[in-house]
Amino acid sequence: MIDARNLGSDRLNLPPLSIKHGPNLAAVYADPDVARYVGGDRLTPVAISFQVAAFAAEWDQRGYGQSAVIDRSTGEFLGRIGLHFWPDWDEVEVGYILGRAAQGKGVAFEGASAWINWARTSSDIARLIANIHPNNAPSIGLAQKLGFTFGRHDITPSGLPTLIYEISL
Repeated sequence: MIDARNLGSDRLNLPPLSIKHGPNLAAVYADPDVARYVGGDRLTPVAISFQVAAFAAEWDQRGYGQSAVIDRSTGEFLGRIGLHFWPDWDEVEVGYILGRAAQGKGVAFEGASAWINWARTSSDIARLIANIHPNNAPSIGLAQKLGFTFGRHDITPSGLPTLIYEISL
């Protein structure tokens, strides 16, 4: 069994997202084109601090969570990818968000694949979801490339419309 805290891939280190990554994540979210489908204007510095703290707590509680995405060759912070439990749905999501410079280069596919493989081989998770804004065509395409299929229309706990894609492990 692989410890999720040691997850990585050929190009990526995927350490647990922690408070120290907050400023880097804030810089990713500062790009309105990046943040528009994951909170947009609601991603204030205070909200990001709470989000990062919640992601760090999830690691302590569940043994998995969101990872910082670090380029192995440069050490650059690229975004976040990992698992997140949604208590309102009682489901585990694989989520991904990358800075614009890292998009379109296979980074999200590589990092999400590492997480899906971990969930399949090293956890008791039977199914993953991808929670995607209906207008986020690139994210829908990535979910489909990863093997997810459309499951349902839903509303997030914060009241936003979403599409739920799913994959059985």
